[in-house]
Amino acid sequence: MEDYLNPTYYINSDHPAVIEFAIKNSKSDVPEIENAISLYYAVRDGIRYNPYSMEPTKKSMRASSVLNKGQGYCVAKAVLLAALARSRTIPARLGFADVKNHLTTERLTRLLRTDIYVYHGYTELFLNNKWVKATPAFNLTLCNNFNVKPLEFDGKKIPYSIPLINQGTSIWNM
Repeated sequence: MEDYLNPTYYINSDHPAVIEFAIKNSKSDVPEIENAISLYYAVRDGIRYNPYSMEPTKKSMRASSVLNKGQGYCVAKAVLLAALARSRTIPARLGFADVKNHLTTERLTRLLRTDIYVYHGYTELFLNNKWVKATPAFNLTLCNNFNVKPLEFDGKKIPYSIPLINQGTSIWNM
């Protein structure tokens, strides 16, 4: 379990800005599940989803970089949530699944030549002795603009409204 608490190059949970953001969006005197929920919503709604924000550099995928930009796509936001959780001693890892994007635009579908997102990123948090999926990708404002319900997180289960093609067999500790 120690591997899922340690910082890595991408999940740089020891970065001062990551630690500061995690402290600001959590409390020291509450159960870890409550902090996990608070961190999830801080990333989901506080970091804008932008699928066009991908940059071809390793540095751009670091949690601290995503936090600094204030936006990211699904993998970037999953990396940030994992880093925030680890900074609050909640074990976290990344998962990937192929999904049909129900919030895609014509422009993005033309760019990708599909509405299937291969390697959609999500975070798994170890809460109450089990791994729980958390998908902080689509922020509330975006969901309201598309008139769809945002994904909620209760720390126990996540009701998927994203059509999964491949439930995600890839788990990473980047």
